[in-house]
Amino acid sequence: MTRPIEVIQAKAKSKMEINLWLLGIVFTLFTLIITINPDLIRQNNFLSLQLVLAIPLLCSSIFARSKLGHSQKVNLWETYGYLTYILAYSFLINVVGIFLSVLVNLQIGLVFWIGNILSALIYSLLEIIGDKEKIGSRIPKDLIFIIIIIMFGILPVIV
Repeated sequence: MTRPIEVIQAKAKSKMEINLWLLGIVFTLFTLIITINPDLIRQNNFLSLQLVLAIPLLCSSIFARSKLGHSQKVNLWETYGYLTYILAYSFLINVVGIFLSVLVNLQIGLVFWIGNILSALIYSLLEIIGDKEKIGSRIPKDLIFIIIIIMFGILPVIV
């Protein structure tokens, strides 16, 4: 089914705005961590790499989203924009979780991660209830998110 260009442009604008907000959060977190505990950046490679990679990934997602309303290859830009977004968003969640685990305690970090995973699953469930055909796209999206959270957030903190 072909979507009207106005719908594609509105969706792209909305997603770009979300990415811009997340980019602001990344820079704020970076500044906060440097101010509170600069050694945390030097000592925790998982936190440092994810914080640093979230910035170009969000920028790439913003650029890809901007192409949605002007390109003939909407699916290509939508896929690339989503992949860079989900990586950046997962990294951002991991940075906050690692930060909480190190500066507060492990239990608070785990509650944060579990809360984010449950929120994503509830969102997907509601989307699937609204449109059964979404199940095919929601499962891989949720799996990517959950795997990144576990592999690059939870496991490095508990091991």
